[in-house]
Amino acid sequence: MNTFFLIIFLVPLFLELSLCDVKWPTPSQTIELTDTKKVTKHLDCNYKKYVPVGGGWGSGEYMKPVIEIADGVKISRCIVEGGDGFHCVGTCTIEDCWNDNVLDDSISLLGTKPNSVYKIIGGGARHGKGKTIQFDGAGKLYVTNFYIDGAGQGIRPCGNCAQQYRNREVHVDGLTIRNLEAGQYVVGVNKNYNERAFLKNIHILGSTANQVFPCKVFLGNNQGKNPKVLQMEDDNGGDGTYCIYKASDIHINS
Repeated sequence: MNTFFLIIFLVPLFLELSLCDVKWPTPSQTIELTDTKKVTKHLDCNYKKYVPVGGGWGSGEYMKPVIEIADGVKISRCIVEGGDGFHCVGTCTIEDCWNDNVLDDSISLLGTKPNSVYKIIGGGARHGKGKTIQFDGAGKLYVTNFYIDGAGQGIRPCGNCAQQYRNREVHVDGLTIRNLEAGQYVVGVNKNYNERAFLKNIHILGSTANQVFPCKVFLGNNQGKNPKVLQMEDDNGGDGTYCIYKASDIHINS
């Protein structure tokens, strides 16, 4: 076979394998925290691992984050374990950051400005039971080459928060999601708040993969009630309005 064509053939295969076969980073140091680490300027953790200890961290929806990221700030190469992971209070970039043993949400996005932009580049979360990325704030979310192993749900703009925002967008290009709960979704959006999900290069893996929906559409509310499911979009392609993806963008156990 011609060398040029061999390279062209192997490059996409390599990219697919490199995304699906994620190597979890080894911590360079473990640091115990008794309270949230608040980051107000760019922070490169160099793979230090931050672990919450002692009481006062709360539980469930009211759990405190391990790391809180100020508006306009970027963090990179940080590892956390437990707590409520990372909170962005405004526009932020989370690059090559990892969350072991997610207790509630891994990443929460809380900006109140409609022009807020959240970028999650690389990294991953594992051993979770709830939503991996909780999008409670306003603006647009961009997720690139992220990895999830074990979770209740994937990415979700809030379906029942007291303060709701319109026109949220979720853009995902490169996501490997493994061992999600059967019947759950990669991304969920609210039709009545005009939210949209754009999906590319999604790999759904594990024994439940055929029972996971790439996208669900809900009727959201601001009263704390369980949102009603309106649509469940499968791997044959989205509806083109709220769930925007092609069948070729979704890979089941591959």
